[in-house]
Amino acid sequence: MPVEDVYFLALHEPYSAPEHPVPIDATIVHARTLLHSRLPQPDGGLMFRCLTEFPDRTQGCVVPLSTLTYELDGGALWHKIGDWERVVEEVVRLSRERRCDAMPLGLSSRATAVLGNGPYTEHTVLYIDGPQERLGPADRRAELDTLTRHVEDFVSRGPFRPGAGLIQPPSEPEVLPYRPYDYGNR
Repeated sequence: MPVEDVYFLALHEPYSAPEHPVPIDATIVHARTLLHSRLPQPDGGLMFRCLTEFPDRTQGCVVPLSTLTYELDGGALWHKIGDWERVVEEVVRLSRERRCDAMPLGLSSRATAVLGNGPYTEHTVLYIDGPQERLGPADRRAELDTLTRHVEDFVSRGPFRPGAGLIQPPSEPEVLPYRPYDYGNR
């Protein structure tokens, strides 16, 4: 059973805008935004289905692109879904043109590191003037929890508008090719 309110987090090339004090390198939109007719289709529609139909997805969750990549066998199955890069480019364009509600973000390097990689990736951060720091799944979860609270706060003031001109998601394939990447067997 699909989950209705899921939010998509796309990390992307930074851009500057006068209304933002820092460069924007991530954008959160409602999953339904991927059904916008200006996005490459059926790619956006299949990504929407990945966001809303994956087993154990929860209401109101924020799902990074890197999670979809993990769920699609570490990216090996993206060819069965579509061109995520073109979809993300167009999502950012829709956001910048204010054709949908979006949360443009200037993430810290720590957040970018843990959210830009799969859910079980371990990172070692080297500081010029200090000790090393290990970042892993718990740090990623903490960043996602923070972003989820920001989305919840936004939604408490009104719905997250996905934009106009939405299409129906594709019905084929009936079952999406989920195969979470198995780090232990690679």
